[in-house]
Amino acid sequence: MLFLVYLLTWTTPTIVPTFIDAFQPPPICYRHRLSPNPLQQIPFITAIRSTTVSAVLGPTSFLSHVTLKVPSVDASVKYWTEDMGGTFGASLELPDHDVSEDKLLFASVKLGCSNSNSRTADKDPASTPCFAIELLQSTVENYSIGNMISYIGVSMLLQFQNNLLGVITGSDKPRPQPDEPNGISVQSSASAPGDFFARLALKSNNLTETFQFYTDLLGMDCKAQDEKMICLRYENDCFPSGVPTTLVFEATTDEILPGDCFTHLAITTSASITEIADQLKIAGCELLMKPTEMIEKHHIIVVDPNGYKVVVSGEK
Repeated sequence: MLFLVYLLTWTTPTIVPTFIDAFQPPPICYRHRLSPNPLQQIPFITAIRSTTVSAVLGPTSFLSHVTLKVPSVDASVKYWTEDMGGTFGASLELPDHDVSEDKLLFASVKLGCSNSNSRTADKDPASTPCFAIELLQSTVENYSIGNMISYIGVSMLLQFQNNLLGVITGSDKPRPQPDEPNGISVQSSASAPGDFFARLALKSNNLTETFQFYTDLLGMDCKAQDEKMICLRYENDCFPSGVPTTLVFEATTDEILPGDCFTHLAITTSASITEIADQLKIAGCELLMKPTEMIEKHHIIVVDPNGYKVVVSGEK
């Protein structure tokens, strides 16, 4: 969670530029590696995972967070906490916040989860590894969110926590979602009990390669798929409170425009980062950052077939 905060406060002059550069928008030169037909249908078969990295990541990992750059962290935090009922987590204040309308340079927010699972009945809800949105202030002029993010899906169960009969019978309807201050689409999504951040939906120019990357290499399970969409998530004991956040990729023939908002996805694992990095390199993946230790964890950055950066954090 504090990985990005540490990057922002680390002052070693020869190292910091490398990390800052690694989180810039994906290079356009990556585009030539994509198949020209993003709508080709994915075979409805169960892939045989022959790579060691998939076997290691699958049972030991969970989708940790997405980091977004926004013009006002304060406004985004207000939306996710006051309007959506989320929890304010780690934060870092601006050095000159006394003379600025905004106080926050960085903040993390979670929506939490429903605790219907008996395994979590006696546990502190705050200790559950829920998916988070990490927010970092952007100072870019003419800020644009791009078109990478299709929508963020918030579980209907968050609105119907005290009225499950209403959602089951359909007698009550989910209230309209307030407008997200940066123009990101936030939708009420049907979901089983679990993380209230039900879905993160991104655009893809090639569902086939995206499917192969996240299942065969990163060990995620495909829960639904057709020629227009794939739905992925980790199904293991890392998230004991029901269904974890689903990562959705929607096919598009439009050019994917990075914009200034999306920074990276993050996966946390208890597996060896060195072993994962070695296997990803053997598979031909582009590593923007080799295994690097910070805050008692090791981290790598790998680029997916759409040019999205994925940070994997874990043990050495």
